Amino acid sequence: MTTEQKVQILAEITTTNEVDPVRAGRHFTTLYDADDLWALEEEGLIEVNRPVHEATGIEYSEEHWAVQVTPDGIDLVEAHPEYCPE
Repeated sequence: MTTEQKVQILAEITTTNEVDPVRAGRHFTTLYDADDLWALEEEGLIEVNRPVHEATGIEYSEEHWAVQVTPDGIDLVEAHPEYCPE
């Protein structure tokens, strides 16, 4: 994944899209490629909260996950404003 692709995702990713009317209400796991999300997480640019059911120890399904851009992810976006979506 290129720096430009990373910045484009990081600049707009939220748990549930609320800005773009075409993508409004869609969960981040349906908007982005799973491999891209995994790569961003492995690089420490995003954190994905995957809650676990306390009584069973089973991870909740994807619609319960939340995403947050890390400080390193924010720094990358701020370093490359030319790649941010309009």
